Amino acid sequence: MRRFSPFSLFLMPLLTFLLMAALFLSACKTTPVGRAVLPEFSITEIAILKAELVNTRFRVNMRINNPNHFPLELSAFSYRLYGNDLLWAEGTERNLFVIPAESSIEARLFLLMNFIDMDRNLLDQVINLVDINYRFTGDVQVSAASGGIRDFRTVFDLSGFSRVLEE
Repeated sequence: MRRFSPFSLFLMPLLTFLLMAALFLSACKTTPVGRAVLPEFSITEIAILKAELVNTRFRVNMRINNPNHFPLELSAFSYRLYGNDLLWAEGTERNLFVIPAESSIEARLFLLMNFIDMDRNLLDQVINLVDINYRFTGDVQVSAASGGIRDFRTVFDLSGFSRVLEE
């Protein structure tokens, strides 16, 4: 006759319960545990909204692609916009966008450039809508709408050639 100790009578059901609970919880989990794929940024347009002697208002259209299978929220966004190798605008925005899973959005950022300390040639280029070489750099605080992904920071550094449009 086989004898069971009180310890084995208690331990076996407990281990079975813990194993079943772990399997059940892992099967029900819908979000990944680990790392998010970084969002992708690109500039689609730079437009002058209003040109004055001292300040010029810009709109920068940016496409932000989320390759993840869960939404991402951009909670803080710091940037620097350079035109023809000169700093045009810089700033920080908060609580900006939610990018749905596996899709992209067209984000509009509104920037202000001050010409007080800049060369007159730059002002003339902007007012005359001369095409520019731009560089748009910054960093973004990203929150994942997934319990297993921690908030993270990523940087971007975009450059290219753009028409300057007037609205």
